[in-house]
Amino acid sequence: MRKFPLVLAVLLIGALAAHADSSVTTRPAGTDSVDWSQLGSSFTAINNPFDFTTANSVAGTGSYASGVGQVRAEDNGWGGNFTPGDYVNWNGGSGTLTLNFADGFTQIGAQIQSDSYGAFTAQICDVNGCFTEDGTSNANDDGSAIYLGISSSSPINWVTFDLTSGTNDFGINEVTLDGDSGATPEPSSLLLLGTGLVGLAGALRRKLARKG
Repeated sequence: MRKFPLVLAVLLIGALAAHADSSVTTRPAGTDSVDWSQLGSSFTAINNPFDFTTANSVAGTGSYASGVGQVRAEDNGWGGNFTPGDYVNWNGGSGTLTLNFADGFTQIGAQIQSDSYGAFTAQICDVNGCFTEDGTSNANDDGSAIYLGISSSSPINWVTFDLTSGTNDFGINEVTLDGDSGATPEPSSLLLLGTGLVGLAGALRRKLARKG
């Protein structure tokens, strides 16, 4: 019977470890999305912070590390390698872009391009960590911008986009979302649950030991 708490602890650790993330580098079909044209036409300033809504009416907020951003449309204010007609959330050189969602998703990502032509490294992060991907920014106007996303077995409520090389000046196009699953438990709640389970296991072990 003394092994009972240990078994519970191992199961708990395994459950927490199962909330693993992975990078996504190919745009999925998606079950929801964020189109930046909702913030205005090309050259419209984006406040810091700003509000947005997904196609399925999930509320969200965004912010830049500093300064303000701007809406740009490929072929109309943004001459890069997104697809013609894409609306772009350009950070205006204002650093890390953070997106928060009222509901949790199992995958969040977007195509991303440096505002300066040439090689760059992009990064996406959530509560569990970060992933990077190398890309080349050009003016091909052909949809070849790299896709950078993050997938998790547990719901994601926020992500950050930024560049880890060169100036932190970039744009992202439509955000692709998968698996709307409602609110995400806070990490502190999961820890509290784990602590309670371990404590309960200890109490049961002591009770069984007295009976023996």
